[in-house]
Amino acid sequence: MIDWPSLFDAISKSLPPYFFGTLMSAAFGAFAGAWINSRIQTTKSIVTELNNIRAALILCFSISNRFVALKRQHVRAMRDRYVQADQEHDEFLKTRAQRRGIFTLIVDLQTIAPVIVPIAALERHVFEKISLHGRGLAAANDLISAIDAFDKSIKYRNDLLDEMRERRLSDDNARAAWYFGLMTENGIIDARYKMNVQAIYNQADDCIFFSQTLAADLLTYGNKLRKKGRRGFRFGIPRATKCRLVRGETGWINSA
Repeated sequence: MIDWPSLFDAISKSLPPYFFGTLMSAAFGAFAGAWINSRIQTTKSIVTELNNIRAALILCFSISNRFVALKRQHVRAMRDRYVQADQEHDEFLKTRAQRRGIFTLIVDLQTIAPVIVPIAALERHVFEKISLHGRGLAAANDLISAIDAFDKSIKYRNDLLDEMRERRLSDDNARAAWYFGLMTENGIIDARYKMNVQAIYNQADDCIFFSQTLAADLLTYGNKLRKKGRRGFRFGIPRATKCRLVRGETGWINSA
């Protein structure tokens, strides 16, 4: 049978003084160092992600403001002019028997420049640098699709206007049929321009809505991340500009 007390006493005498105390101190130091290093790495990770969230929020606000300004300056006015002209033409057709003369159609040939927004940079931040889930990711996907659709609609509008100029429709009825999507004498309905005007208006609303939805979810996620690291440091991220979105007859509208 092994005499453990004697063996331990013999080993202790052969070791340097305070060996076990030094060993315990070294083990504790290694553990504390690993814990502190892990905490530092976690802190750096949180700070890095919060900075990426802040950058993504700025990009969201930039995109939202760009489409809000575009809608106010061009898109809404373009659609309002078209709707007014369409209503006046319908009224003319209803009372044509009591009226004399012809309907004077003023065709809106104003082009809209393609919109340049930092969607590629926002896409990199959301999908590669931020651990966003749920509705936020869906909003990011829908925003990318809405901006792409809006850009294609703008280019298509410009192509339609070029076609209008090339065809030089001198007949008032033919020009009105093309412009308002009415049936021609040959039984043909060409509603491309009418649908394009409405599509541009709706897609502008979609871009505003999805960019602000993504910003709201980024802010919520950032606040949760900041609370996670509150024990070590207090992190700050920008507050989102408050907005109020309502569903209109033709899409989402920023009523702020």
